Amino acid sequence: MTTASARIPAFGGPTGPTAMLPVRPAQVVVWTIALTVSLVDRGIAVAAIAALVVGTTSVRVAGRHLAGWAGIWIWYRLLQHDDRRLGDDPLLVLAPDFRLRQHRDRAGNSFGVVGVDGGWTAVLRLDPAGEPDVAALTAILREACDNADIPLASAQLLVRSEHGRRVHLIAVRYRPAEAPLAALARGSGEVGEHRATVRAALGVLGTLTEAGIAATVLEAGELAAELRETLGVKGDLLAHSHRATAVVNGWRSWSAAGTTQACFTPKAGVERAFAVSDSEVAFTVTSYELRRTHLGRLREDLTIRAVKYQGTRKAPRAEDLDVPVVPLYGRHEVAVRRTLPLALPG
Repeated sequence: MTTASARIPAFGGPTGPTAMLPVRPAQVVVWTIALTVSLVDRGIAVAAIAALVVGTTSVRVAGRHLAGWAGIWIWYRLLQHDDRRLGDDPLLVLAPDFRLRQHRDRAGNSFGVVGVDGGWTAVLRLDPAGEPDVAALTAILREACDNADIPLASAQLLVRSEHGRRVHLIAVRYRPAEAPLAALARGSGEVGEHRATVRAALGVLGTLTEAGIAATVLEAGELAAELRETLGVKGDLLAHSHRATAVVNGWRSWSAAGTTQACFTPKAGVERAFAVSDSEVAFTVTSYELRRTHLGRLREDLTIRAVKYQGTRKAPRAEDLDVPVVPLYGRHEVAVRRTLPLALPG
């Protein structure tokens, strides 16, 4: 789809034009300014402009008000003209500074860590036996983020469901710029940063063990394989292909490496979102992320990504999922990045 053909779809029911909630503080500020201006100058033109401003920041279509959709559309068009984003390796398009390292502790154990955007991530994979309680896992993530010894930038629970096979991953991300003492106390340079990241992952592992949940911290090779599976890439993740398979960031979907993917925000709760069926698509990825804002507060992000292999007639749609969702039109690439098991910010 080209930018010229991008359209904002309308939905009936709760996500139709009559939906106005939630109301954000920025909306209240805009409404207050519009009301104040209209009271000061009671002209018809001013009143009409004030009504237009209130209307475009009030009425929600497909989960966003009209002014929000305008901003997304402009941002999407600008991205289409960014030559720096061109490429055929989906991982390097999503994370251009991707670095994979193998860290060995003093006992000789090996752990994989990934560096992106000034932070390091370690990943745990839960034992496939049984279905762990989602509420308990999200509580463990919150406890890890509140740990004062190694303050985490973010933590993530991710579930990949493919033909009934479910893989549970937990990612912890540490940013040295936000908590440098945690790294300095364990060594200088990248060594201390890796040790702090792995120590945070081992702390989560200990909490999982106490809760009766078996898990392992992935090595570099295992971590690369999980990234490949989560993206739907066949073959070597960073190998150059002989055929051109450019990454395409469309308005309704994101395509790469023989897949067409679309992302959604679920309107259901966390547990219902993680129970989404994959019967109508190749596989689904559900991500729950806790990340710390610049004010120090924890923010929750819940995203579902549906994947189809190219050759199917249509990209994944909301109707393919058995939970109520809102499509992330124009924001699929950001959401695909957010649903990698790396606990990355959106």
